[in-house]
Amino acid sequence: MKDTNPLFTTAEAATYLGVSKSYLYKLMMWRKIPFFKPRGKVCFFDKEDLDNYNRKNRVLSEDELEQKAETYLMNKRVSDRGKTSEG
Repeated sequence: MKDTNPLFTTAEAATYLGVSKSYLYKLMMWRKIPFFKPRGKVCFFDKEDLDNYNRKNRVLSEDELEQKAETYLMNKRVSDRGKTSEG
């Protein structure tokens, strides 16, 4: 049976993420990336956790930013109207 969610070693995880091993160790020290340490020494990384880390800090497209700005402004206008009618 093939394992569909393998655990990576530190070297494999660094290569997978495209970072140096020393930077991966810093991420571990800062608790920015989850890892397993089953025997207290060797660390392993779940592929799904690595993928989730790579998906953090997504940069929005111009269209997404415009939509977000429009939504914000519409909500602000509704909120501002409620404040003026109360006062």
